[in-house]
Amino acid sequence: MEAGSSSSRTKPKHILHLTEEERRSFCDSFDRVFSDIDGVAWGLEHMVPHAADGYMALERIGKQLTFVTNNSVRTMDQCVRRFAKIGLQVKPEQIWHPAQSIVEYLQGIKFEGLIYIIASQPFKAVLREAGFKLLDGPNEFIEESLESMAKHIFDREPVRAVVIDVDFNLSSPKMLRAHMYLRRPECLLLVGATDRLLPVAKNVNIIGPGPFNSILVEASGKTPLTLGKPGRQLGELLVQHYAISQPSRVLMIGDMLAQDVGFGREFGFQTLLVLSGGCTLEQLQAETDPSRIPDYYADSVADLAVMLGEAPKAHV
Repeated sequence: MEAGSSSSRTKPKHILHLTEEERRSFCDSFDRVFSDIDGVAWGLEHMVPHAADGYMALERIGKQLTFVTNNSVRTMDQCVRRFAKIGLQVKPEQIWHPAQSIVEYLQGIKFEGLIYIIASQPFKAVLREAGFKLLDGPNEFIEESLESMAKHIFDREPVRAVVIDVDFNLSSPKMLRAHMYLRRPECLLLVGATDRLLPVAKNVNIIGPGPFNSILVEASGKTPLTLGKPGRQLGELLVQHYAISQPSRVLMIGDMLAQDVGFGREFGFQTLLVLSGGCTLEQLQAETDPSRIPDYYADSVADLAVMLGEAPKAHV
């Protein structure tokens, strides 16, 4: 069976269980790697052991490495410095996150006008630095009365797009205000991160931005433009940016079945699930949706170095 031909594979294979011929076929079957970050290179409170070994092994055999994350809360500088801390030198242009993707998308359609934004400060900074005009808030507690609510959600500002991502200070007035702007036919709805749950510790998930995005989609009736995984607009942007003519020669690495595997499968990429983050082996084995079953899996990205004979198995 040709590496990556997941349509006929019912169960993904662990990369360390591949035969020598399968290993060679797998390594020869892709040129470019898109990798998630959180849960793959590191977690909230830990670094994935020897993750840098796996990535460097890929680079040494000529693979082009790009990181595609749904996390725009961390600044680009913080991200680059954290990669350096695990022993991997990564350039800013190798990292894609929703704020950057939204900027690229808006520039591509030559967007002009005011944007109402629900997001973190680092996310907003990326859009402001790109020259976009932003409106946000209310950022303070408001009096609990209909009069006060109306004063904070109704206005005549010429908002032409609503952007929503992770906002740790999300509030009902912000959502209501966004909904008011989205009632205008010309107002776009752009979505960043889509994760419905965010793994923050072993067996501990918190509500992600996905459910809040869904509220705006359902309330407004708008079709969102999704620039985070597994969004179609993000995939189209990446395919165009990197001039990808053969999607099957791209390997998507991630720790989430929906955001990473689903994203890769949607665009015809090969997929490798790692069990170092948001998905357990039991969850992988229980998955029945073909669009979320990876081609391969591994305990962590460090297994790639082991597979290529560049690290001792003892560290796995």
